[in-house]
Amino acid sequence: MINIREMKYKNMLKMTEHLRQNDYYTAEEKLVFSFSDLKFIEPAGALIFLSTINKLRESKIPYEFESIDNVLHKSAISYGERMGIFQKLGLSNEPIYREGSTYIAPLEININQLFKELKMQETTIEEYYDTISEKIVNKILMEFENYADENIKDLFLFVIREMVRNVFDHSKASRFLYGAQMYSAHGYVEVVLADLGIGLKETIPFDEEEVWYGKDTDEAAIRKSVLPGLSAWSNHSYAPEDYKNSGYGLALVKKIIEGTEGILCIASGTKSIEFSRNQEVVRDCDIKGTVIRMKICPEKLSQVDFSLILADAEKEATEKGFSNVPSTASKRLKSKVVKKN
Repeated sequence: MINIREMKYKNMLKMTEHLRQNDYYTAEEKLVFSFSDLKFIEPAGALIFLSTINKLRESKIPYEFESIDNVLHKSAISYGERMGIFQKLGLSNEPIYREGSTYIAPLEININQLFKELKMQETTIEEYYDTISEKIVNKILMEFENYADENIKDLFLFVIREMVRNVFDHSKASRFLYGAQMYSAHGYVEVVLADLGIGLKETIPFDEEEVWYGKDTDEAAIRKSVLPGLSAWSNHSYAPEDYKNSGYGLALVKKIIEGTEGILCIASGTKSIEFSRNQEVVRDCDIKGTVIRMKICPEKLSQVDFSLILADAEKEATEKGFSNVPSTASKRLKSKVVKKN
């Protein structure tokens, strides 16, 4: 019996590690999930749980859910139903509200189907990046006082666009999920993307010595993914020159989020690292693909100078012997290009 009490990021990471440690993926006994003590749901936790169920399904591991009809904490169940979580699990027929005043419900995007639709609409994938980023950012900023501040909006668009680009550039995923929750009373927002692809370890470059000594780990891959100028393998061969992969996307996202005293979490394979300005927290997990989660105070984006962050990233890349030439897209705030003096 797996009793889901808090569908939060770190709790769901523990659950995935528990499943792995106890060999549930090879056991013949049926897994049973219970929500009888569920008290809280956040987007990252929900996406990890849904991804885990997808993994069980793909691995043909038998599982079932206890009914949610008699759960005591109805508020958590009602919230999960509004967001469509329990409908996706086959536990509810209640209406799904894709967006509420303070959330964007977890939404799954079929990438192959998306490309077919873009082709029919004669729209490029780069335009899709901007469209989906605008949708997320506009929804979030409407809940905060400074939603009309163009600097805040442009920086936020950059962060979300780079998170989305990362899925298409590297993951080889057939689908991805995203969601958001605004905590406007506390001044911050959580945004999460989860792909079901090959994971960072399979895309990040390791040299022969690192492989020889077993240093090509999931933790090392996550750390390398946020190094500016270290270009990972990319399946984005169809991209125009402005969007060619240069290894700056997540590095700049990390620096921007830390500049707001926010948190960036990246989970892939057997490790998760939580990056903040003053510390890093490493956790064990078992994630198929990659989960990227950020918690940020949008209004503190006004404190961030993108040109300084870009210059710092280029300097760091040069010192480490990596590329010091970001792609145009990695220097672009919305439709603007930040130029070096």
